[in-house]
Amino acid sequence: MAHRSIKEEKYEKAMDRVKTERKFYLSIVRLLIFSTLLFFLNDSILQLFIDRGLDNEHILKWVNWTLWSTPVIIAIILFIRGIWLFVFKNKSPRKWEERRIKKIMKEEDSFEKYN
Repeated sequence: MAHRSIKEEKYEKAMDRVKTERKFYLSIVRLLIFSTLLFFLNDSILQLFIDRGLDNEHILKWVNWTLWSTPVIIAIILFIRGIWLFVFKNKSPRKWEERRIKKIMKEEDSFEKYN
């Protein structure tokens, strides 16, 4: 019975991992779609501001900078998230805690044997 629960636990962890990876990949697809739309609609969006009477050069530069920087910032965040997800997946704080607990318990057991 305990053997089956270990398999179930491993399966649940694997499912969580797959869900996390799926969310990450969907975020990349959303970023690509969003960036493509901004690329093609950039001039139209700026024209909307001009048509509404906001023809101040500084405001238009700010809007244009914001339109281009938003996907870049999101891409940087996704890059950091991807590094955390794929590079440091086995070095999560939870696994570190588990390894540390096992080490301390092992040290205490060896200490008790000699006393």
